[in-house]
Amino acid sequence: MEHTIIPYLIKASVSLALFYGLYMLLLRKDTFFRLRRFYFLFSIAFSLLFPFLMIEVTAKEEVPVQIPAYWLSQIEVSAMPEQQVSVIDWKLIALFAIGAVSLIYALRFIMQLFCILKLKVSYNSEKLDTCCIVKIKDRKISPFSFFRWIFIGSQIDGEEKLKEIIAHEMVHVRQLHSVDVLLAEIVCILFWWNPFVWLLKKEIKINLEYLADEGVLKEGFSPKEYQYILLQVSNVNTGIPIINNFNVSQLKKRITMMNKNRTSLGKATKYLLLVPVVFVLLLGNAVQASPDIADMITIPFVNDGQQVPQKKGDVYVTVDKMPEFPGGLNAQQRFIAQNLKYPVEAQEKGIEGRVTVRYVVKSTGDISDVVVIRGVHPSLDKEAVRVVKAMPKWIPGKQNGKAVDVYYTLPLIFKISGSKKNFSEGEKDKDVMVAVGYGTPKKEGITLKEGGSESSLDHPFITVEDMPVFPGGESAMQKFVADNLKYPESAQKAGVQGRVTVRFIVGKTGEISDVRVIRGIDSECDAEAVRMIQSMPKWTPGKQNGIAVPVYFTLPIVYRLKKDTVVNTTKK
Repeated sequence: MEHTIIPYLIKASVSLALFYGLYMLLLRKDTFFRLRRFYFLFSIAFSLLFPFLMIEVTAKEEVPVQIPAYWLSQIEVSAMPEQQVSVIDWKLIALFAIGAVSLIYALRFIMQLFCILKLKVSYNSEKLDTCCIVKIKDRKISPFSFFRWIFIGSQIDGEEKLKEIIAHEMVHVRQLHSVDVLLAEIVCILFWWNPFVWLLKKEIKINLEYLADEGVLKEGFSPKEYQYILLQVSNVNTGIPIINNFNVSQLKKRITMMNKNRTSLGKATKYLLLVPVVFVLLLGNAVQASPDIADMITIPFVNDGQQVPQKKGDVYVTVDKMPEFPGGLNAQQRFIAQNLKYPVEAQEKGIEGRVTVRYVVKSTGDISDVVVIRGVHPSLDKEAVRVVKAMPKWIPGKQNGKAVDVYYTLPLIFKISGSKKNFSEGEKDKDVMVAVGYGTPKKEGITLKEGGSESSLDHPFITVEDMPVFPGGESAMQKFVADNLKYPESAQKAGVQGRVTVRFIVGKTGEISDVRVIRGIDSECDAEAVRMIQSMPKWTPGKQNGIAVPVYFTLPIVYRLKKDTVVNTTKK
């Protein structure tokens, strides 16, 4: 719960602070009181709503990037039972504290409403137009209004004085100023810890008085006499913050504003600065809604058996039950063997290599969207596409028992008879379809096609013939990680668990570089995973056509708290 409420409170609070800052910097000295009122109302409404306005910004891509099809078995880092850690959730405590104080302010708000209602019931009232005048004969209070109720204290005497006071409060009533006051009060309840909301509430109330004062003077009352009345009632306080009070503080400001020359209309363009402020705040949300690189990765083969369902648009990458060729894998192999032909042109030129084809198995079992995501030669690529398109209907994949569209990736190897090159890249033999041709193997390096552009040997490869190897193999890596990776204490205390996926480059000399977290869970867990990988010794580099080349490598690391972890919230 705190993972959604706290970010909302922070975003809304920042927005309110920005709007208040803009007002104080550029708008507070003009006389556009109505425009200013709109500014305040918009500021509050937008700040409360914009955290929910998540605008997704995604980069346009023709083919999803494949990085890479080779993952080590996931490595788990666990907090040991003997580690005594505190699991106090400080975020939840902070949220509880904020809520408790907000509740106190809410009860105060309700009591104020009750006081107004009590005054209305306790004294006689009389109708005036659409308003109700309540005369409090035994108490001295500053005149005030609340929606259509106008309250007048016993200290008000004289017919003319009463007319001016009622005219003032009638402006509040007609323009529904009580709505603004109540809205500001609610914001203060929710964001009491933000000093800017209290300052904003103060400016909202004084602006409403500017509007009421302006309305009185437009009705033809003498400014001098009206200001004299303000001075007479300035020492009487109602004590109810949620009403439109005839006597508000900053009386000097009100009198100064009444005597001030009207601001020229041309300066109203300042309020257009709302647009860039709104844009910046929405852009902040858009950045958060943008997918990270991990969301653009297809993972056709994961050898740890723990695939997590992923979705790309309307098409799944992994599902509960993956699509299946009719008759199973053996039937698929027979189909490929009978239908895949080694192009004569490629055989004559000695061209061989691995073609990786991606396609969609529809919910109906049909094959669609066949794309070569890694090619070797146009003739080989074309043949691979033809064979895939010629396949019969598959048994569709299912997610939660429902047939869905699923991406599928198929590697097809074209190999010259007698060639000693290995293009299987570590998969089991059953996962790779091989077409055998006759000719002389081509000695030039194979190019990898990534989005239509060729990669040179100086650029990191996604897949190569011989993948990089940690010194001593996978078991040695498992031991290295277990010995060197630490579970951050703060993450343990907060109960943070999950998988951190790190991508890095194994260089031509085996050095580790460009270590990046492509899917994280916590800043400290992410940083620790990066630190550990950067401390690794040199690897055995990957090779393409016998030449050492830089290769991307992806490593998933799972942080998991053991159920029997001892909880200790006291210090020894």
